[in-house]
Amino acid sequence: MRGFILIKKISYLIVSLCIYHVAFMQDSIDGIVAAVEDKIILKSDVILNMQLAGVALSQNSFTLERIYNDFLDQMINDKVLLVAAEKDTNIVIDDTMVDVRLNEYISNVINEVGSEENLIQVFNKSIREIKYYYRSQIYDSMLREMYIYNYIGDLDISRKEVERFYDIYRDSLPLVPAKYSFSMIEIPIEPNENEVNKIKNFQLNLIQKINNGESFEELAQKFSEDPGTASQGGDQGYYQKGTLFPEFEEIAFNLEKNQISDPIRTPLGYHIIKLIDKKDNQIHTKHILNFIKISEQDRLEKLDELNMVYNISINDPGVFDSLAISYKNQYNNDSGVYKDINEDQIPNNIRQLLKSGKEYILNKPRLNDAQSKYSMIYPYQIINQSQPSLVNDWELIEMYSKNQKQTNLLTDLIEKLKHKTFIKYYN
Repeated sequence: MRGFILIKKISYLIVSLCIYHVAFMQDSIDGIVAAVEDKIILKSDVILNMQLAGVALSQNSFTLERIYNDFLDQMINDKVLLVAAEKDTNIVIDDTMVDVRLNEYISNVINEVGSEENLIQVFNKSIREIKYYYRSQIYDSMLREMYIYNYIGDLDISRKEVERFYDIYRDSLPLVPAKYSFSMIEIPIEPNENEVNKIKNFQLNLIQKINNGESFEELAQKFSEDPGTASQGGDQGYYQKGTLFPEFEEIAFNLEKNQISDPIRTPLGYHIIKLIDKKDNQIHTKHILNFIKISEQDRLEKLDELNMVYNISINDPGVFDSLAISYKNQYNNDSGVYKDINEDQIPNNIRQLLKSGKEYILNKPRLNDAQSKYSMIYPYQIINQSQPSLVNDWELIEMYSKNQKQTNLLTDLIEKLKHKTFIKYYN
């Protein structure tokens, strides 16, 4: 189900990644706090992970120090597993698999913050630079996962083990999430043709200036809206195929050195590309980016469209279902009909709409926080959260039991590895 995955508050995480200077226990954030073989852990790394997990740094020093030590221990455990995984010659991570997971992650982040434009503005870096930052982390994570899987494997668990687990932990098990059956229509807000043509004509004018002898780099510094490259004259550095938008790369990889492209449209806007160098499957480019902005009139037109849908289907769920499927086919988005979806599998913005609604009452169109799309939902059935039981939730309890067994095996593995891994702590 496209888009329906459990997403943490990624927008908060993204903002947190931009915070590099935070006071902690009156010490400098910089400095090595631990080393696992040749892999170091900086104090700033630990602080950043705490922030990403939502830890408030304003707590009392005793509590904060305990939390800090817990995070440091976890990071050391991760490094211990990574060291072991790197030494295991049976583990091979395919670059294509890394790229697929990286693209999925970046796509989820973009969906959460609303658009690639928002992501670029938050990071103050280009998409290529953001991907470069995350790629090594994802590679290391996949390496650890493969190593752990090879050790633990797809372990079996008996019925008696599940029943024993339930008897011990039944009172502390999390509630079974609420379930929703509903239909939804989403309409993305797209810029009008006048705005599109205005940006394209602006870039055609820039190309004319370049052809008349003006500097590409100076024009990029002055007019490019890419905050990650504008100050460097639009310089994107070297990158491999598959890193940027397909529309961008299709043109960029076919340019000759120092050749300048016509305006190229991507989901962000229009780009003028200049090829600097080409090496095997890598190229070095500069670009001038101008965003295509959405106007209030664009939003009003989509709102009028959804209001019309609301009026013709308010008392007819069947009509709304048919339209939801039609919009899904048209936009390839999360429009559609959904049955028995767990609350924790539903993105927060949609979950809030469902929580504020009532069964068989069509919600009026709502604009998302990023103001990039309208949503309208028809809730059909709402099953409230409940205590898990062996009768109704066997598969869920079996999963909890299996997870605990895997955790215990993993803990034992880490302890064994630590005895033969060089670990040093620094004050």
